[in-house]
Amino acid sequence: MKKALIVLAAVAATCASTYAQASSAVVFKNRTILTPQPDPALAGYIAGGNGNGSFNVPLYANNGDATLGNSATGAGGLAGGVTVGIFSQGVQLATAILGATGAGTPFFVTPAQQDVVIKDSAGNPLPPGSTPPITVRAWTTASGSFDNAKVAAGGQWGEWTFNAPPLSGAGSPPSLPQTLTAWGNSSFLGQNPNYSNSGFELQLAPEPTTIALSVLGLGALVLARRRK
Repeated sequence: MKKALIVLAAVAATCASTYAQASSAVVFKNRTILTPQPDPALAGYIAGGNGNGSFNVPLYANNGDATLGNSATGAGGLAGGVTVGIFSQGVQLATAILGATGAGTPFFVTPAQQDVVIKDSAGNPLPPGSTPPITVRAWTTASGSFDNAKVAAGGQWGEWTFNAPPLSGAGSPPSLPQTLTAWGNSSFLGQNPNYSNSGFELQLAPEPTTIALSVLGLGALVLARRRK
């Protein structure tokens, strides 16, 4: 009897530990993300870009032309690399680094995937089963931050906001963390992968001359209005 109680206590402790680790979480990665219906045996099957119910969201470096979505150069190969972060209510929860060489440059490498607990701005985990809005941001690491990458010379960046899948920990047994399915059907400046493997090309920060001309133009407009 005593041995049975010890076993039950160990099982309960393991379950509690698993629940605590997985509750209110999602899987943060950009490869083998599940489509909304990944099971070929069920109606509405969506094969995705990988043809097996999953897809990738590769990230590509801006190639400097006027068209987004036609780059084939992985963003991780940019000088200093690229950081990708997941945010909730404006707070950064976790980051990943794209690969620096070879075929890994469009994808998370450090780490390749991780479970991330989605929290509010005060640091409290959001309710299991809820589908709160989250934001994924990518930026050139050498820029120092996402905001700097949007304005600093040579900076590149991307931003995607969508609803999270149902957060883990709901039901009994508790549900497991799910991948970011909605990222595969989000829009960024006209790019829309639709669960394919086309991914996204990052946006290029404006050149200093462009910013200077814009400021001068605004100043001239204000001066002209004052003279009137």
